[in-house]
Amino acid sequence: MWKFLIRQFAEFSRKERIGITVLLGLSLLYSLSPRLALQFYHGDMVDTAAFRRAVLAFEASFREEISSGRPATAATVLPSECFYFDPNRMTAEKWQQLGLSVKAAAGVMKYVEKGGKFRSPEDIRKIYAVPPALLEKLVPFVRIPDKIKLTHTNIRHATKQLHELDINTADTLQWQGLPGIGPGYARRICGFREKLGGFYSVEQVAETYGLPDTVFNKIKAFLKIGDSSLKIIDLNLTDEKTLASHPYIRYKLARMIVAYRSAHAGFKEVGELHNLPLVDEIIYRKIEHYIKL
Repeated sequence: MWKFLIRQFAEFSRKERIGITVLLGLSLLYSLSPRLALQFYHGDMVDTAAFRRAVLAFEASFREEISSGRPATAATVLPSECFYFDPNRMTAEKWQQLGLSVKAAAGVMKYVEKGGKFRSPEDIRKIYAVPPALLEKLVPFVRIPDKIKLTHTNIRHATKQLHELDINTADTLQWQGLPGIGPGYARRICGFREKLGGFYSVEQVAETYGLPDTVFNKIKAFLKIGDSSLKIIDLNLTDEKTLASHPYIRYKLARMIVAYRSAHAGFKEVGELHNLPLVDEIIYRKIEHYIKL
C-alpha cells in the first residue's frame, strides 16, 4: 500500500508534490498544537485567583493611602527631634517637620484659617489622619497662651465686669465692647439714634434695623440713659423733608402734617395729631417725645 501511495505521489508534478507536503505538515502541526502548548507553557500558566487577590489587596491599600494621606504600608515615622509649638500659629511646613503628612498639615491649616482654635494640648489628638503614636509624642510640646484658654466661667466673669453704657452718648467703639455687637450693629445703632434725635427709652435700641432680639436681650442689662436730651422738632415750623426724615414720621405722615397745618393755620396743640388718619395711639406715644409747638 505504501508503495502504491509513493508511486501515485511520484506521478504529481514537482509543484503539486511541494503543495501536498506543506499541506500535510500544517495539518500535523495543527493536530499537535494543544499538546505542544501544554508542554511549553504549563509551568507559566497564570493563577487567575491569586492575581485577583493581589489586585484587591492593592486597591485596598491604595484607598487607605488616599484617605490617610500617607502610604498604608509605610511604618509610622516619628520626628527625631520635637520642638515646643503653638498649634494655633503654625505653618504647614512646621507641621510637616513634626511628622504630619502634607494632607494632614493642610487640613490643620484649613481648620485654623476658618476660625478653629486649639484651647488645650489635648485638642491636637483630634487632628484627622495622623497616627495616634505621633500625636501622643507631640502633646507634651504644645504651648498655648493663657488668653486662648478661656473657660465658660472666665467668659461669664468677664461679662459681669462690663460697665453700663449710656445709649445716647456711646460711640461705635463703646458699643462694640458689648457681647454680640460688632462694627456693623454698632454703626446701625448709632445711625438710628442720630435719625431719631436720641433715645428716650432703652427699648428703642431693639428697633434698630437687623438687630436680633437675642442680641438685644444679651446687652439690655448693660444699657442706660444718662443724657436724656433729645432733638425736638417744631411741628408748625419744620419743613416736610425734615419731618419725613424722622423714623417715626416718614413721608406719608409728613405730608399729612404739612397739609393739616396749612388747612388749620397751624397746630394749636400736639394732641391734634390724633386727628390725622395715620396716627394711632402707638404712633402718637412714640413721636410725642420729639415734637413741640
